[in-house]
Amino acid sequence: MKKILTLLLVFVLAFSVTACKKDTPADTDPDKQVEDNKDKDQDKDQDKDQDKDQQQAQVEPSGHITAGTGNFNGEFVDGWGENSYDGNVRKLIFGGASISNAGLLTTNQEGQIVLNSITESREISDDGLVHTFKLKPDLLYSDGTPLNADDVVFSYETYLDTDAMIEAGGTSSLEEYLDTVEKVDDLTIKFTLKEKFYATDIQVFTGNILCEEWAMKDKPEDKTVQQHIKDSLLSKPVGYGPYKLDEYVENQYVKLTVNENYIGNFEGQKPGIKDVIIKNVNTETDIDELLTGNIDILPGVVEAEKIDAAKDDDMYHFSNYPRQGYGHLTFHTDFGPVRHKEVRKAIAYTIDRVVFREAFLGKYSMSTDGPYTTNYWMIDDKWVNENLINYTSDKEKVNEILSSNGWEKGEDGIWAKDGEKLELELLAPLQSWADTLNLTLGKSGQEFGIKFNITVLDFSVFLDHYYGKNLAENERKYHIYALAATLGPIFDGYADWHSDNISDPWGSATSGNSPRFRNDKNDELIMTMRTAENDDVYQKAYREWVILMNDEMPLIPLYSNDYHDLYNKRLQGFKTSALWGWAEALTYCTVK
Repeated sequence: MKKILTLLLVFVLAFSVTACKKDTPADTDPDKQVEDNKDKDQDKDQDKDQDKDQQQAQVEPSGHITAGTGNFNGEFVDGWGENSYDGNVRKLIFGGASISNAGLLTTNQEGQIVLNSITESREISDDGLVHTFKLKPDLLYSDGTPLNADDVVFSYETYLDTDAMIEAGGTSSLEEYLDTVEKVDDLTIKFTLKEKFYATDIQVFTGNILCEEWAMKDKPEDKTVQQHIKDSLLSKPVGYGPYKLDEYVENQYVKLTVNENYIGNFEGQKPGIKDVIIKNVNTETDIDELLTGNIDILPGVVEAEKIDAAKDDDMYHFSNYPRQGYGHLTFHTDFGPVRHKEVRKAIAYTIDRVVFREAFLGKYSMSTDGPYTTNYWMIDDKWVNENLINYTSDKEKVNEILSSNGWEKGEDGIWAKDGEKLELELLAPLQSWADTLNLTLGKSGQEFGIKFNITVLDFSVFLDHYYGKNLAENERKYHIYALAATLGPIFDGYADWHSDNISDPWGSATSGNSPRFRNDKNDELIMTMRTAENDDVYQKAYREWVILMNDEMPLIPLYSNDYHDLYNKRLQGFKTSALWGWAEALTYCTVK
């Protein structure tokens, strides 16, 4: 089920979109354009071979591969944790794509919603509120347990109990959408929605189906099923996807073997690789692990030196695609000087984002001007260029915006108004963030009359401040937060941006609307999108919302990425994209 908190991780690699994939945005670096064109020319024959391999991958599973990723938490059951590395394990065990799980519905390589392989049919009532699904007969979990309507009802009832999920350390927003779920017969389930929402399919019907027998086995009488899963089963999932969990060693690796009971994905595709190891690799040495053959796949690489090292070696190929999101500076828009729109806009004109991107990521970074991805079908680069402000470092703009709103420079050269000085506290989760921000924002800010004090905190403490959780009001200190964001498969901004989801007072509970942004037009546009009857209404509201965010600046987008999935050429048929990550791509692969 979709989690309420979608900005939990700095390290999230997979972003998401829905209807159709857009062309990769052109990079502004002419050297990179030439380099990419050469790479494309060199890879034409390889792509043809991979297409053929992909069509012929329906073979008896054999061989093994090792993928290197960041560390997993062992939370391999949906509803607990937002670690993307855990998410890849879940996809291999339950199925799914980069932008959805594999429940009754899933998404294909183009991001379109389709019936999952376990689903025979779906019927929708005339008013759109009643959805009746029929399962295929004789479905089995990887341990041989039958999968039927009882498991579907059990799963939905588990996630519908929001209080029990929260008490067990999980999250679920299913209760916002779904009224009832009923078993009609052993293969048929009827769902009744509370309201017809634009994003109903992705929010309600793509959740993984838990095995009731697995979840209830050895459950103490005094525990909820949610707490039992949390305490005993998170790292021992039983699924119906292409692989089953064989071994998990904390902080080291996950070993999976092919699931003999898998009926194939939505296209009937079954895996051609027998064993998969997902290995925790250090970011300092991960490229060496690839180039020495210790791992076969290194996904989501953004650093130029690593990408170029693999490109220079004939043993390795790559897939690259634009990231579905952005790194950003988010303001707490109800606190201190940044509660003023003019201050936020002035800060946006303070930082040289081109310099930041080059220092932070190098030549494979990309620009963005709002909380969006141009891989969403609703907008494209042309629309962005014609409609959004492209904030650049501009001292005259800073002076104009602040002085026209009553701010004046003091003797120390720092802007001030009504006793408030533009001396701001910025919190970073990593030293690399702090170093780059000091190099760019710290230097130019002081020159422009705004002082930034940049602090690095442990990530768990960082999140307490960011979400306003477990802290007293007098402990509130920070105005700006450096993070990266994940967008939903279909954008539904209610949980993350609507003023209903600001927790008051600050520190009382997790605030879904982390920037604590209150704006009537924002709320109106979000609800228009949420209840849109068709694509045209949705697109119009979405575009207006992006323009509003670009003007109000509750956050400053700093960069996006050109992601590269690097892999050994012995892996055949491996094709990834923003919509189709390495875990789901493996189902179409074989190894030499």
